[in-house]
Amino acid sequence: MFDDKDFETLKIVLIGESAVGKTSLISQFIDQVFQDDQQSTIGGTFSTKIIKCGNGKILKLEIWDTAGQERYRSVTKLFYKDANAALLVYDISNKYTFEELQNYWIDQVRDSAPKDIILAIVANKSDLIESEQVDEAMAREFAKDNGALFALTSAKTTAGVESLFLDIAKKYTGTDSASTIESENKKEEEEYKKIRKDSVKITKQSQVKAKKKKCC
Repeated sequence: MFDDKDFETLKIVLIGESAVGKTSLISQFIDQVFQDDQQSTIGGTFSTKIIKCGNGKILKLEIWDTAGQERYRSVTKLFYKDANAALLVYDISNKYTFEELQNYWIDQVRDSAPKDIILAIVANKSDLIESEQVDEAMAREFAKDNGALFALTSAKTTAGVESLFLDIAKKYTGTDSASTIESENKKEEEEYKKIRKDSVKITKQSQVKAKKKKCC
């Protein structure tokens, strides 16, 4: 168990149009849960996860999910004005969501967020590659031009999700490695299982219940 003096808080805000998968990315990273029907976020909510970095530093990731609908845009600014990192998410199968990153969201972050904020351009829904509307090379170039990390993710298949958040933690701390506490415990469990495979009982994590929701 940790208390507040054991770690530093790293505030991460996910930004982008509605239905690009911001909520699903967080759910997958925090609880390893994905739902096809996800209700649109109203305002903003946050979740937390503990990360251990290579230099021994313990971080509490405070991950904020924000609404993408135009009517909530003025409210969204309040969530990233003091953020340490902003993940600008688009849907690779919807060109409009990338264009809005270029034409609106990146400027909002530049104008309202701290000057030293860590940025990442997140190409989500990589499982829909057959329906891709945004050229990956162009998105990578956009990330490079804005001094941002680039990540290709799928909340549905889990591809790139954990590494996205760990890369943010590594950049923030200036270390070359980071892991979730859960990942470390799992490794220790597997090692112990090999030694005492006849006596060790692996307890499955309880599934997280979630309401039926509308969009992804």
